[in-house]
Amino acid sequence: MPCRLGTWVRSLTQHDDRVSVTFSDGSSGIYDLVVVADGISSTVRSLALGTTPPAYTGAMAWRSVAPVRPGGLTGLQFLFGEGCFFGLCPVGDGRIYGFGNITEPSAHEPPAGRLDRLRRRFAGFAGIVQDYLAALSYDEEIHCGPVDWVALEQWHRGRVVLIGDAAHASSPMMGQDGSMAMEDACVLAESLRRDTTVAEALASVARRRQRVSWVHQESDAVAQSFRLPAAMRNNALQQYGDQMLQRRFAPLVAAP
Repeated sequence: MPCRLGTWVRSLTQHDDRVSVTFSDGSSGIYDLVVVADGISSTVRSLALGTTPPAYTGAMAWRSVAPVRPGGLTGLQFLFGEGCFFGLCPVGDGRIYGFGNITEPSAHEPPAGRLDRLRRRFAGFAGIVQDYLAALSYDEEIHCGPVDWVALEQWHRGRVVLIGDAAHASSPMMGQDGSMAMEDACVLAESLRRDTTVAEALASVARRRQRVSWVHQESDAVAQSFRLPAAMRNNALQQYGDQMLQRRFAPLVAAP
């Protein structure tokens, strides 16, 4: 099937064994199955299953990439403050991905002045965080938005099935949303190839729920731990950080 860029679903109508779809460019088509992978703010989710807005987790995230390697950083590093943290991760070509997380009410952060506001919010962090922030030059380099998630009781209706963030977006604390989306696609393809009918294949995708629920549960646990009083949080991480990390990811080692 050809890819069409800049085109989105305007409407869809379910039939017994087909789905009629109308697109933004005025074209339409009839399909055996519609796989919805349009992200946490999915419009097709609303068309197929009704309006289920993402839920706010209580934190705002500031994300950017800077052409710098502060302190010769070679691996992921988190630095913690009161009700906030800043993460730095090398991404290749001498650049660093930086992500600041602050527990606060959800707010719209307009692009104008965003860099100055980012620097003020994390002014209490020293060393490599300040080196990173100094390497940013423009407001447009920074993405800022609420950390939301989606938890649905139902991932498909008729011949429309949701995968990835459209179905079960999580907070980024486990770093698993991309992996969960790819696993969804692989399990769906496997089920469609193996099962006799589309209905059977869609029903068998329910095996994903336990794994996805674990990611949701552990992502929330990490977020809550970061909001503990600093002394309690730091003591727990120093004493049990390695064990907690291994426990958290161990159930995801097996094939989905």
